[in-house]
Order: sequence, then C-alpha cells, then structure tokens
Amino acid sequence: MSENKTFELSPSISIIIAGVIIAGAIVFVNSRPAASAVVAGQAPAPSTATNVRAPSPGEHIRGSATAPLVLIEYSDFQCPYCNMVHPTLKRIAAESNGKIAWVYRHLPLEVIHPNARPAALASECVSEQLGNDGFWKFADAIFADQSKMSADYYAQLAAQLGADKTKFNACVVSNKYASRVDKDSQEAQQNGGNGTPYTVLYDTKGQTGVSGALPYGSFVSVIKSFQARQ
Repeated sequence: MSENKTFELSPSISIIIAGVIIAGAIVFVNSRPAASAVVAGQAPAPSTATNVRAPSPGEHIRGSATAPLVLIEYSDFQCPYCNMVHPTLKRIAAESNGKIAWVYRHLPLEVIHPNARPAALASECVSEQLGNDGFWKFADAIFADQSKMSADYYAQLAAQLGADKTKFNACVVSNKYASRVDKDSQEAQQNGGNGTPYTVLYDTKGQTGVSGALPYGSFVSVIKSFQARQ
C-alpha cells in the first residue's frame, strides 16, 4: 500500500500533459450496484461496484449530520498528502451551507508511517472523553505539525484539550479502539482505497471514490460531476 501522491512535472513536459494535472486524479465510481472509473470532471460510467457503509451517529463528522452529500475520508495522520487535503475538505464542508458533510475514517499505512496507527488510536481515546469536537481539535493539531507526532505528544495534546490524562493513557494502553481502526482500514482496502488519502463521495444515489490529494478546484469539479449524474 502506498500514498496517493500529487506529482510535480518538469517544465519540458508540462504543456503536453497540463490537462492531466488539472484532472488531478482517477476517480472510482459506484452508483450502487454499478460503478465506474473516470477522469475527474467527467461523468460516471458503469463498472465494478463498491459499497462502503453509510455514515452513522457516533462517527467523526464535520458539518451537518443531515447533509445530502457526505465526503467520507479514509486518512492517515502521518501522511503528508492527507495533510495537504485536510484544509481542502474542511473548506468544502464549511462553504457548503450544510449541503456537504465530512466524515473521517482511519487508514493508517503502518509499513511506511509507524506513527499513524498510534495517532489513530489516540484520536479515538480523545473522542471517548471529548466527543466529536475533541476529535477534530486533535486531528487539526496533528495535521498542523506532523513533526511532533509521538506518544508523549498525544498525551500532552489530549490534556491540553481537556481530557483526563490518566483515563486517556489507560485507553491508549488497552488498545481499546483497535477494532474500529481495523474496520475502517479493511473497508477502505476492499473498496479501492489502496493509498491515502482516499475519499468517498456518498449520497442516497451512490458513491464515488477519489484517490489522492486533489486541489480545491479539482475536488469541487469532481463533486459537481457527481451531483449532476442521472
């Protein structure tokens, strides 16, 4: 498994493949039961079905719980590309006037990011005490400076946010939320998420998986195409 990267191209070939850069990524579409693989900005076409679970109460959500469109991100706290897309998804949800929500699920790439899984488990222990708001404050702080990632920092941050440090440490040591992290990761992998970030656009009509850290404009284009489908 590897990160989904946004590549930089040399000037000598940038003119030839500028359109590819603008497209940003390949998108995997599920219109339940049919799905498709399309270039960002194009309309979906039938292909192999994918099926992630619907957002539910108790998940980490930013925006309205009744939003008609949900961006379900499978993410890794140590991934630099997840760091890049974090403010993009935050902006999209904030600017949608309640029409788009953002759900965070875990996909730690443990082979290349040894701090990712411990951070995921720590985030759940923060959420246990401080709820949805506490989770997002923890996530924002981690992505604000990934160089600080360590067990000591997670405990320090949890306490700063208002969590009981003793209870937090006990939660982390117990590995209490390992099954939740594993469930998210397995679901992502079974539905095309072989790298991070992997974001599923979800509504009552179907699903579309977006691989990689698309820039804001490209992500908005993908969302508009998804919403405009028949």
